[in-house]
Amino acid sequence: MALVLSDMHYVQAGTGDGVAESCYTGEIPQFVESGLTRLYRHIHSSLAFFETSRPMDGASAYVAGTGGGPVTILMFRREGREIVVLNEMLFIAEAEVNRFAAYVFENFRSVSAIRFPAVRTDLAASRFPVQRYNSKEDWVIDLPATPAEYTARLSKKTREQMRSARNRIRRDFPSFTEETLFREDIGIDLVREIVGLSRDNIMAKKKMFGIDEDEILRIARLAKRTGVANVLRIDGRVCAGTINYTDGTSCLGEVIAHDSAYDRYSLGALTAYTTICGSIARGERAFHMGGGRNPYKAKLLGVRQDMDCLVLYRSFAHVLLNPRRVAGMAVNGWVRRAKVWLLEHEKSAVTQSVFNTLALLRKMAGGPGRQSMSFPSSKNG
Repeated sequence: MALVLSDMHYVQAGTGDGVAESCYTGEIPQFVESGLTRLYRHIHSSLAFFETSRPMDGASAYVAGTGGGPVTILMFRREGREIVVLNEMLFIAEAEVNRFAAYVFENFRSVSAIRFPAVRTDLAASRFPVQRYNSKEDWVIDLPATPAEYTARLSKKTREQMRSARNRIRRDFPSFTEETLFREDIGIDLVREIVGLSRDNIMAKKKMFGIDEDEILRIARLAKRTGVANVLRIDGRVCAGTINYTDGTSCLGEVIAHDSAYDRYSLGALTAYTTICGSIARGERAFHMGGGRNPYKAKLLGVRQDMDCLVLYRSFAHVLLNPRRVAGMAVNGWVRRAKVWLLEHEKSAVTQSVFNTLALLRKMAGGPGRQSMSFPSSKNG
């Protein structure tokens, strides 16, 4: 049985399967940082990401574990009558989703819903009503032991493209250099330069560009904590680059860009390839390329992983009491499906107009789309 003190205190409980549960409400234990890295190996489930990129006032930590250590660590914030899990881009098993939901609804009596914004899960049955839709994606490369082994796995055409691109640009521009910068050496000016190259390329294609000044500052903050920048220069000027984050076990690509003046040298693809090889050389085991449907991600051996926004309600009555949240989830699901369709088709002026309208609708809906609703299963009572 859970010992319920209050929503603002440490609460500990146990389950019949030998898993102990603890909740550190309004505080973050010291062990959480290393535990998150060990369990999830993704920057979007790291303390560095939360502290630089998410509101952390009143953040809490839920920990489930055995004698061997934590098996689940979920950071969360309470927003009114909803618990919002901060961890994203991770796999969480059905048993752990249901365990966390049961714990929250038992110990936080005024909470009516729990939201996971972006997770992979095998959740098929729950004693709580569930609503979900496909919200994000991540292209992931499982990295081999050496850059040479990775290169050998690429198609013959891609290997030749990378070799030819590097040889041609070195021949035509003797001042060409490649440099890797870490953490404190990644200044705000460099972030702005690389983001600026990305903006120029995207705007030239008449697409929306989503990085504003606030986002640039967020990227720079996180880069100071966990950043790795791969910078290519000609005559001392940045001609291409990537901004990435690493936790020592995996790497996440945040921004990749190149000067379109060098398109004939396949500089964008070369930058991505050298960044991945650098990650392998550092001993990292996975490279996360982020979302989007750019063909180069599959060409460089990325495999798409779809993430769902998942909401669990205390009861069917709480579904009926939250019509705005339920409708918002449905709208977001439809917008996401439409966005994916648009990304997979040519971007005519008409298509871009539709895309911009959908972005506005999503903003008006107030939330971040496969969308489904399920109700308690007899399997779990």
